[in-house]
Amino acid sequence: MTTADSQTGPAEAGIGYSPDELMTVVMAREIRNDDLAVTGASSLVPVAACLLAQQLHAPDMTLILPSGVVNPRPGRLYRSASDGRWVTGAEAVGTGYDLFEMSENGRLSVMFYGGVQLDRHGNVNLHGTGYRDGRPSFRGPGLANTSFAVVSGRIILFSASHTRRTFVERVDFLTAAGHLDGGDSRARAGITTDGPVCCITPLVTFGVDHGEMTVRSIHPGADAQAVVDRTGFALPTAPPWPVTAAPMAAELDVLRRVVDPTGELAR
Repeated sequence: MTTADSQTGPAEAGIGYSPDELMTVVMAREIRNDDLAVTGASSLVPVAACLLAQQLHAPDMTLILPSGVVNPRPGRLYRSASDGRWVTGAEAVGTGYDLFEMSENGRLSVMFYGGVQLDRHGNVNLHGTGYRDGRPSFRGPGLANTSFAVVSGRIILFSASHTRRTFVERVDFLTAAGHLDGGDSRARAGITTDGPVCCITPLVTFGVDHGEMTVRSIHPGADAQAVVDRTGFALPTAPPWPVTAAPMAAELDVLRRVVDPTGELAR
């Protein structure tokens, strides 16, 4: 992998960055300056995206890790957001009680969710798949702060892989509420927050239209037919789709030099 020569122009599509670096940059662009964001435990890309956004365009946003660490500055990335080494350089360390109190008081603006399965309406399965007699043949992490899907201002979904096993018509188990049955069903269920607003994968960024995921943009170098073939639900719009803006050289420079100097995202 090579960094683009220009500090202001786009990096070369497909060769100037890894899939995780691309997802991090794309996700960072979704983060606002006034956000208070919380990640899950296995959230290398969302944590990196928040740290990158703080460096680039959102210096006042606040990141809280699931362990209660606030705005960590350890000088490198760690694979687990619950790693105790995130405490180094942090602004504060709170408790789970503090975190849930803030969420229940409506202060949490962004929550990031990955999942064993994600369906066309942005519902999340973190429990397991292949249910028989009430038991999953494959187990996930489980409950994982389900209430945050209801009380967070908005949800950003992500997945490290884009396959038909992950992106399904309907989740086997509804762990965290997305847009439920689509349309206004989330609001009709009494949930007043926005829910999933996008989903970032190695191939595309999904947007959400009337409670249904649709391709907002396809990433540079990705094949449109591969997106169709690897998505387990019918896409509302057919290709060609807009192309995701490639990472700028300046974005990659800050990402690699400040946020991820040990190259965790490049592996």
